[in-house]
Order: sequence, then C-alpha cells, then structure tokens
Amino acid sequence: MTLSPVPPAPAAPFTLEGRGRPVPGHDRWHPAIPAVAEVITGGTVRMECAAREPGEDAVLCGPLVVVGAEPGDVIVVDVLGVGRADGVYCASGHPGLIGCAPRSVRAMPEGDRGRMLLGGVHPAARARVAAEAVRSADRGREIGGCAIAPLTAGSRILLPVHVHGAKLSVGDLHFPLRGAPDCGASGLPGWIDLRINLTRRGVERFRVTGPMLMPDPSPRIA
Repeated sequence: MTLSPVPPAPAAPFTLEGRGRPVPGHDRWHPAIPAVAEVITGGTVRMECAAREPGEDAVLCGPLVVVGAEPGDVIVVDVLGVGRADGVYCASGHPGLIGCAPRSVRAMPEGDRGRMLLGGVHPAARARVAAEAVRSADRGREIGGCAIAPLTAGSRILLPVHVHGAKLSVGDLHFPLRGAPDCGASGLPGWIDLRINLTRRGVERFRVTGPMLMPDPSPRIA
C-alpha cells in the first residue's frame, strides 16, 4: 500500500512509478492504530490499496489524520477517481469500505482473533490492540460500504468524527464488470483519489450521526 499526492488532471489510470510512499495496511479498526499520514482540510491524497484475499477480511489503507478534526466534527470526503493497479479502465470502480476510527472498542473472544493486520501498531501494544480491534463486519452502519451504495468518482461521503484526527481509512476496491451491480468478488489492488474537508461540530449542526453516502447522481457505466 502507498500514499501519494493526487496527480494533476487528467489522472493516469495507473500508479505513477516512484511517487508513492509505502505504508502498512490494516484489516481491523481500533483508535490506537497509528496514522500513516496527515491531510489538511481541502487537501487531496491518492491511497493505493492492496488486494483482498478470498475468505479474508478487507485490507484498508490508512488511517489518515485530518488535521484539526475532533470528536463531534464531520469530514466531507469527495471521491475524485478510482483505478485498477493493472491500468485497465473501469469507470464504475469504487471502494468497498470507508470510515473513521471507532470511539470505543471491546474485548474480542479468544477464538475470533486469528490472523489480523494492525498497521503500524507498536509491538508492545499489539496484544492489547489485537484483543480489542473490531472487524469491519462488526461495525455495521458506523462505516460506509458498497453494500449500501457504490461510491464511484463524483460521490461524496459525510463521516462523523469519533477520535482526535478522525483517522480515515479506505480500501477493498471493486471494479464490477459491465452490468454487474454487486460487490461479491474479492477486492482488487488499485488506487483511489480523495479530497477531504472538515466541518466543525457537524454532528450537532447537521445531525450527521452516521455515514451519509451520496453516490454520483449520474454514474458512468463500466
């Protein structure tokens, strides 16, 4: 996984060699998973996401700290573009998951821990974080996903902030074949370009208590 600046328009449909910075991925959610980078309000970033192995949890790129974000704020995320790592064009590409770090965690049963990716968590804290980290499937509607709406280029997502810096993560990219509406297949490697803005006290002012997904009103066909 890598992070890099969004290339000038028109964006290339593939990773720009040498521009990205490798970062560890994660397949669990926990507020202690350290951020891989920061972005200021109005900033853009390209997040390059790994493939999802069949039968495994979705691998996410991030977390990304939004400078100045505090609990009760809302971040506004615009999807500028999504592309496959192999350069094959697919206008209907979209992330499988997007969300902010959770406010609280809970102890997992021993039998549920198994294999997990925890990003850049320090080895000394790994046992505690592993015991508390949450699977995407267990967060339900606390995060946005393609099971609710395919967030193709032109879509907007409003996400309430639960922890300092928001800690935004995204991943599990999907590239449906023409006419295929579902995201049943495992995610493929690729990139997603995002623009991020911060809205102070958005939860109170606009009553955004959960993810608000606004898909592109005129989505393009694959």
